[in-house]
Amino acid sequence: MTTYDFVVVGAGSAGCAVAGRLATESASTVLLIEAGGSDRRLTIRAPLAYPRQFGTSLDWAYETDPEPGCANRRIAQPRGRVLGGSSAMNAMIWVKGSSLDYDGWQLPGWGWNDVAPVFARIERGPMRVTRVPYPDELSRRFVAAARASGVGANDDVSGPDLDGAAISPVTIHNGQRWSTARGYLRHQKNLTVVTKAEVGRVIIRDGRAVGVEYRRRGRIQRAFADREVVVSAGAFGTPRLLQLSGIGPTAHLRSVGITPLVDSPRVGQGLTDHPTAFAIWALAPGYVGFADAGKPKWLLQWLLRRRGKLTSNGAEALAHIRSTAGLPACDFQLIFTPSYALADPKERNLRPALSVLTSYWTPKSRGSVLVRSSDPATPPAIRLNLLSERADVDALVRALVRTREIIATEPIASTVGRELLPGPGSDIEACIRDNAITTNHQACSVAMGREPDSPLDEKLRVRGVENLRVADASALPRIPHANTNAPSIMVGERCADFLLAQSSAGPSAVAHR
Repeated sequence: MTTYDFVVVGAGSAGCAVAGRLATESASTVLLIEAGGSDRRLTIRAPLAYPRQFGTSLDWAYETDPEPGCANRRIAQPRGRVLGGSSAMNAMIWVKGSSLDYDGWQLPGWGWNDVAPVFARIERGPMRVTRVPYPDELSRRFVAAARASGVGANDDVSGPDLDGAAISPVTIHNGQRWSTARGYLRHQKNLTVVTKAEVGRVIIRDGRAVGVEYRRRGRIQRAFADREVVVSAGAFGTPRLLQLSGIGPTAHLRSVGITPLVDSPRVGQGLTDHPTAFAIWALAPGYVGFADAGKPKWLLQWLLRRRGKLTSNGAEALAHIRSTAGLPACDFQLIFTPSYALADPKERNLRPALSVLTSYWTPKSRGSVLVRSSDPATPPAIRLNLLSERADVDALVRALVRTREIIATEPIASTVGRELLPGPGSDIEACIRDNAITTNHQACSVAMGREPDSPLDEKLRVRGVENLRVADASALPRIPHANTNAPSIMVGERCADFLLAQSSAGPSAVAHR
């Protein structure tokens, strides 16, 4: 048995921030538990290689139940199972969101004036935020065409002023991915990191979280926390772990054989993501984009000089637009990639194409995450209810029409040939329902709020249990106009702020291993 001051579950975007700051800025002993392993892999460090992680041991490989609004398809939900979590698997885009997002939450301590200094601290400290280092010519042309067609000429589209088109702001440093594991975990002496350990439940005694139970190397082990347990397992993993621990909707927990300890009906409810539709064109002769990115010369360039196509995040350019008049902020992020977006990432000979992903920032559809059984090895039931709201479909149609206008504008127009998707004369709505996915910005499934039935209060404390907090995208009250990696890290930083502010005692005696 081991005892620490703090136990943090999940070494992802938020969890690394929580654990790293606690260890760096206090004498407290911290245990960080991660289900995955090392991030020292080519598919993580070389930015363009990130899709090759999908479906591997580095991926939780979740998928939704059949989605009625999307032709009853199961939609893959890749999530990082490795040090750095999904910050080691994502497309590295750094967009913080609009001031309207944070002010609109109406939560003390979470308005734009509260979180802006936190974002600034992250950007000038542990994280490295730059621009795509060597963008493809097609990406530069897309930015110019978007601006020529009426999108604002804003070089900083990371927020809070989002409108505009620009080369993507990214977490890439010296040609390599910069994840939260690299930014926050610095071999601090008071930080113990245990990998390949899957937490099955939070141990709760007399209404207080006292530790966690986890499986490692086939053995059930326990670790105890003198002060607090922080769950940072993500929008799927966090509600799942809370429910396995007896915190959630009582009737559902009983139905799957879990003894309820705290009736919290909204744990696992409110799941939100940004739905995404595709527009794809074949490239005109003479243009290649990333079709040749699998050639050995690019790998050699990256290995020797950290240059070339493998330094790209793939999603090299952004256009933030308002799909209809009168909106208080832009409602779409158009994500440009000089590649065929629907290609199998393991293919070597790719079709020369360019793609625009239309990511809808203000969807009405909401879903849920619910455990199927008391067995921690059983994946949860994930229902996004994607495109179940008519307004979401109509918005995606508008965005595709606007995307066509941009691609028909020079200097990008002369680089394309036939439209491949949706295709001339096709049924746009049917195409959307047949192909739409999410932007992998899963959030809001254990949301903060001032209402008594909100799972979390404004300091990320789990209602009904002492000494237990949540710090990740699941805690967001509403999904922001953002790529959720930046807000997730911000939540982790805020959680660390809360814990550091109330923690003034010295280190406790622990057994490290």
